[in-house]
Amino acid sequence: MENKRKKTTRACLHCQKAHLTCDESRPCERCIKRDLADTCIDSVRKRAKYLQDTPSDCKKKRNFLYPDQLFDFSLSELGFGSETVGLEYGFIGNMLQNPLDLTSAFTTNKSSPVSTSTTSNMTTPYMPQQMNQQNLYGASSSSKGVGGTPEEVYTNIMKPYNYAEGFHYLIQYVRQKMNKEDLMQISRALALFRPSFLALIMNLTEEDLVFMEKCIQRTLLEYEKLISFSGTPTVIWRRTGEICLVGKEFSLLTQWTKDMLLSKKVYIYELMDNQSAVEYWEKFSKHAFDNTNKSCTYSCIIKTPQQKPVPCTFCFTIKRDIFDLPSVIVGNVSLV
Repeated sequence: MENKRKKTTRACLHCQKAHLTCDESRPCERCIKRDLADTCIDSVRKRAKYLQDTPSDCKKKRNFLYPDQLFDFSLSELGFGSETVGLEYGFIGNMLQNPLDLTSAFTTNKSSPVSTSTTSNMTTPYMPQQMNQQNLYGASSSSKGVGGTPEEVYTNIMKPYNYAEGFHYLIQYVRQKMNKEDLMQISRALALFRPSFLALIMNLTEEDLVFMEKCIQRTLLEYEKLISFSGTPTVIWRRTGEICLVGKEFSLLTQWTKDMLLSKKVYIYELMDNQSAVEYWEKFSKHAFDNTNKSCTYSCIIKTPQQKPVPCTFCFTIKRDIFDLPSVIVGNVSLV
């Protein structure tokens, strides 16, 4: 009776891949029989889990993450049909992948805070330092309407709107104005709609995005007419939160003038206190892709330009485009 082959402490690379018993000699008998003697070498052992980096070690490594690395992702690896949507998804993904890195990578020196424009009696919304948007995102984008007629809309819009800029601003705003708990809540909220968002934007082309922007701007022309007749405090913003239309009643209620909100990029969550902003993103994420026109209503605190709280009830409805993506959000406000 033939003796059983004695197991060795370490198999060669070929025997390990084939899940076969090896021997101590090199080359081993099996590799000699299979004419693999020249490449018969010891396999590399897998590292035991208890020897791998501990969570504390990983945390220490993450502390060396620099701001530029948060946005260092390859568009070609994302595999989108459009660079614009690839950027948007990439920024959301980076915020979700390691949300706590934002608090360490973006820690700023309190002795030299980000400059904001203030007057003696008025505080404008937080705005990050000016940067070259053309180089960072590609084509710069205007958030406001391009003209007063449908013909101007269809003629003047030649490039897609760049939503990545808005999500980049959200990251900057959160790390400057909110604590870690708020950051984690917003990150979890964004994670809710990320899979649905990916499924819808994956195959969109630049031409699709240009068409979508034309539809949005054309819709805003109609909304502007409706708001002027409704008499209800109304404000409209994009899915990034960027305000693109405001009614005079909203300005009277909150003291934010049309010029203050539309002359530069201002985001709806900037007008809220932190708790209201977090709750907004949670509700938006829950209903962004639920295929209904259901309105979301919740109690909210809006801050005036003088930072005085205005308790109110906020009701918003998410409007979707032909690709079922959230395009604009129509919000109505009433005092509590």
